[in-house]
Amino acid sequence: MKCGILLCFLGICTLNTTGEKDRNLNSNYHTDVKVMAATGSEAVSSPKEQEKGNGLLLYLNNYSFYAQKVIMALMEKRLPFKSQVVNIAKGEQYQPWFLDINPRGEVPVLKDGVKIIPDSARIIDYLEDNFSNGDTRLIPLDQGPEIRQRVLHFRNLLDPIPANVITIGSFLHPKFVGKPKAPFIAPVRKALVAGEEKNVANLRKLAEKHPNIKRILLEKAEVQEKKHQLVMDEASFEKLLDQVDTALQEVEKELASRSENDPRWLCSERFTVADISLTILLDRLYLLGLETRYWSDGKKPGIARYYARVCQRDTYKQTVPSQITHLKTFLEMQPGLVIGTVIFTAIAVIIGGFLFLKKK
Repeated sequence: MKCGILLCFLGICTLNTTGEKDRNLNSNYHTDVKVMAATGSEAVSSPKEQEKGNGLLLYLNNYSFYAQKVIMALMEKRLPFKSQVVNIAKGEQYQPWFLDINPRGEVPVLKDGVKIIPDSARIIDYLEDNFSNGDTRLIPLDQGPEIRQRVLHFRNLLDPIPANVITIGSFLHPKFVGKPKAPFIAPVRKALVAGEEKNVANLRKLAEKHPNIKRILLEKAEVQEKKHQLVMDEASFEKLLDQVDTALQEVEKELASRSENDPRWLCSERFTVADISLTILLDRLYLLGLETRYWSDGKKPGIARYYARVCQRDTYKQTVPSQITHLKTFLEMQPGLVIGTVIFTAIAVIIGGFLFLKKK
């Protein structure tokens, strides 16, 4: 049971030193209570309500790497939307109601009226084609073909990087990483590895239970098996990490020649779809402890400056989970252990504050 609950961290994005304070204070983070995007949008509370009305409805998990790309795109475009959290910990992605929406059992999925769009890249393209005007375009059309081609080039460079494979691989081969950040504590890493080992078998069992989508689930199981083989082999995983470094070297080349006060993001002064891809990727690498391999300690100063800057961006703060969200998830994971830790921490803070005031 504990392993099942911990699986909700499969696509997690977590704290970083440059944005931690702002994240803690961010009350607009889209939880089960509310989702905000410029004018704001409310979360849907049950599957039945998903069918009511028009407008944008995003099926997501708060910790999904790919869902975070879509959330940030919606925030950047200032589009109001409703959200339906798919509880991966309880296996909701494989419940009949969600398999009817996406037979692959994956988030994110966007629903616009009767239209259903799966896959983060397809969703962002759909939003760009149907909900763009002026400075809300993520692929600028008014800055010349060179900028547009640069945006598309970096998007195509970064999007194929398999974040979930890197995530699990970093747990299996800790020699390649520095210090993982919370909430990737040891029990979480252990549970994710255990879940990864059972994933293929579970998909094949599920395929037998759902003959109407059996082919889709078996194809997914085959893909997952190949990924598992890749992630288990240390040499193959190291080669993957080197491929990531090659992509980041190209990003660094673009950023390094600029001054610290240069207003441009990756491709232009506008925040584009390429910036979304880079931001969510850097955040994932940071929480895994891979910043020590790729950009910290002067390895890639341009990327280091970029990441520190983007962590202050409002849409970033609205996209990533807050400490409160992490705490809530931990409480669901291991109530006894976590509550005890929380109480101890709270007492320590109160005592520390009292001594500080007394000293003053």
